[in-house]
Amino acid sequence: MDKATAELVSKLTASQNRLQGYIFTLTADREATQDILQSTNLVIWDKADQFDPGSNFIAWAFQIARLQVLAYRKRQMRCKLVFSDELVSELAKVISSEATEDWFEVRQDALSKCLAGISAEHRDLFLLRYRSGLKMRDIATRVGKTATSVEKMIGRLRVALLRCVKHRLGEEVSS
Repeated sequence: MDKATAELVSKLTASQNRLQGYIFTLTADREATQDILQSTNLVIWDKADQFDPGSNFIAWAFQIARLQVLAYRKRQMRCKLVFSDELVSELAKVISSEATEDWFEVRQDALSKCLAGISAEHRDLFLLRYRSGLKMRDIATRVGKTATSVEKMIGRLRVALLRCVKHRLGEEVSS
């Protein structure tokens, strides 16, 4: 493997979570996000020779992902909830403008520290919902609680984690 290929593989691997988050923001659909992420990875690999090693990889990858989202949307136009092209473009602009190399990592680090500060039981609930993508009723079955109580617990955790992250980032926390 030559140096340029190794660098591309390294950058592509390191950016998977960011690409996934970007695509999810544009689609609001977990399953579609996974499909689009895979097609984005394939296009990035196919166009590897077009990437300038000195340029911003994530901006280049986001552009490819945006085009893959638009292609996916064309195939899904018969679905009941589809974001307009204008909304997708606006979301892409906002996210791309905030996509400096450390923007995501700083927030990810703050969230990790906040997650470390909650009980293991609450952290496990939160991760079952947002990392594993389980539905509330499935989490409730796993932990032996009602779906309503799990939903309320996770809702309170989200608020607490949001406040914690904002506090760590020095952002204003509204009550």
